[in-house]
Amino acid sequence: MKMIDFQEWNKYDFLFPIWATEQHWPFIPFGTDTYVTQYLVNQISIEFPDLIILPTLEFSRSQEHREFYGTIWLYENTFQKVMYDVCNSLKAKAKNIFIISFHFNDPYIKKFIQNTNFEWVNIIHLEILNNEDDNYIKKNILNGELDWHAGNTEISNMLIIDEKLVKVPSKDYPKTKVENPFETDNLFEKCPNGIADNHPDWITNKDIGKKILDIYEKRIIKNIKNSF
Repeated sequence: MKMIDFQEWNKYDFLFPIWATEQHWPFIPFGTDTYVTQYLVNQISIEFPDLIILPTLEFSRSQEHREFYGTIWLYENTFQKVMYDVCNSLKAKAKNIFIISFHFNDPYIKKFIQNTNFEWVNIIHLEILNNEDDNYIKKNILNGELDWHAGNTEISNMLIIDEKLVKVPSKDYPKTKVENPFETDNLFEKCPNGIADNHPDWITNKDIGKKILDIYEKRIIKNIKNSF
């Protein structure tokens, strides 16, 4: 876009994508979450061509991965201030600002929205998944548990997005079965190799990745439509 693309008296709808740069152990890159975001954003832009897409914020509150070198994370108060400054920069021309994210950013985005009030601007959190979707994926796609991090789901997603960036795990590669791995705010304490996946088997393929990404996409589109 250029400055002249904004009409003087119009208000616009913006999509503010937030993801992360964090370890995904040996199989998929640090930028996995951002790659997934950009894939979804591209699909959303087809459905909503008038939605103005902001550049993806590639750093967020990934503090639970801090013991794994290469993860870049923001303190919660820094993360809140970044969201505020971005939204504050847009408010003069914004009607709706949709924030999309995933994993454990959600509580901090909800807190930010609850504590922020820009007159005449709606800030809306677009949740990607819910329990209904999770249960469907477990029962009908994986035939087992979802991975918490860097397991079957994320690897399969990346096979769709860019398989050149993926190293497919061997069937005997170790992963950790963990309940609520992020409750201590330090994944390393419960899962030293960074792969938190309660599914008993490695099942990674493009069919799984496409089906799961389609569910994410449909959920986001539905939430945007429900917001208008």
